[in-house]
Amino acid sequence: MGALLPVGSGPDAEIVDRLNELFSGKDLATLRKHNKKEKLFDPSHRLRRVAFRIGAYPSKDYGKDDAKRKWFFFLHHVLPQETQEAIKKILGDAMTRTAIKAVKFSVEENSVVTHPHLFPSNNEPLANYLNGAGTAYLVHLVVQGPMDDSAEDPPGDNDPDSGEQPIAWPELSLRRPTFRRAKSGGGKGAGKKKAVSKKKAAKKAAKRPRKR
Repeated sequence: MGALLPVGSGPDAEIVDRLNELFSGKDLATLRKHNKKEKLFDPSHRLRRVAFRIGAYPSKDYGKDDAKRKWFFFLHHVLPQETQEAIKKILGDAMTRTAIKAVKFSVEENSVVTHPHLFPSNNEPLANYLNGAGTAYLVHLVVQGPMDDSAEDPPGDNDPDSGEQPIAWPELSLRRPTFRRAKSGGGKGAGKKKAVSKKKAAKKAAKRPRKR
């Protein structure tokens, strides 16, 4: 999303899909929960740093074309600050409005434009970015054309934004083993344990010498 390659193919298509995934469903719910303790899209947060932290970048191998580093160059040097602020305003509002079920991203190539901007403009009231049903924001970026080969690394953990806190993604917590104590007299396996104990008692009784 930023004309890394011809619009609609390769890295462009990947980053659009990734953004649409992150800002819908369970991922959107996770970001909203985190936003209660760290305002991800306030003035103290850089869009490129947030993008790196949440995984909003192309990750596939495109050969000689380093799509990930070109994407972060785009966010830092090509995307105007005014456009970044417009995007942050939309995403910031989506963090708190439960009526918004998703933010949907798309990109359009137009050789007439002088700089990347939102459609219809960067200065619209928030209502103008909503879909017809009022349930999703539409972040439609208009760019002039494909980028050149300029690239840079994303801002890493040695260059954090103010007030950063770890984001607890659901899939990470699922990887951690959980141990639960079985309730006494219940739970799965309780019936089997009782049956085994009865068999052991029967075997012990059989071994005992009978009284004459």
